Amino acid sequence: MKRRDICLYIGTALTGSLGVMKNSNAEAWVMDDGESEITPIYTMTHTDGRDFTFVRAAFWFWEAKKSVKLSSTGSITVNGIELKGELDSKGMFSYVGNIPVTEGELTFKLVRNPSRTMAHSFDLPKLGILEYPASYRPHEPIRVPVKYVPPALGKTTFDMIIHTPQRAFDLVSRIQGDYLEFMPIIKLPLPAGTFEATIFKQHRTPLRDISDASKTGWAVASNGKKFKIEILDSK
Repeated sequence: MKRRDICLYIGTALTGSLGVMKNSNAEAWVMDDGESEITPIYTMTHTDGRDFTFVRAAFWFWEAKKSVKLSSTGSITVNGIELKGELDSKGMFSYVGNIPVTEGELTFKLVRNPSRTMAHSFDLPKLGILEYPASYRPHEPIRVPVKYVPPALGKTTFDMIIHTPQRAFDLVSRIQGDYLEFMPIIKLPLPAGTFEATIFKQHRTPLRDISDASKTGWAVASNGKKFKIEILDSK
């Protein structure tokens, strides 16, 4: 499972009403009956320089602890483009697509049956990074200047990944006034040299905060930019 899609299957204190979903035998999904309460989980991932945003829509039937496959009368589109269903390595079902970059919103429209539809719209977060770090000494904090405005709804986080030939090195941040302070999740040795890194800004919004159409579920919109960073000798 991709790192940015982990949020698709995190259990939270959600409730659903037990319906007549058809079990898919040993698979980790059930067929949508069009009526039972399901939990939408939407993710949007954009990297600066690309002409598309990768999107994923997953639906969770909490009582059965299974993902949901839409019926033949159902569909999920983003800005009018229908997403393609796929199974992951764990047998969970979701819908994916690449949506051309737009200055406007990304609108997910879910049709469960001809009389039951819902739509939710989201903006990709603006990064607001004022200067990207040129170097990093392992295990020390990285301070990055940022123009940050706290969101009215939801929660915003910033993450950094440094890509080395051996592994991807993850750092998380905390907001310190006009700066982000990044620290490694796990202190591991890093090779010296210049490597590609990415800073992501991720915004998570509970769907109930923006619409009455869904009592549960959330959306995660992520925007990132790649840059070069020099890893200094830690000695």
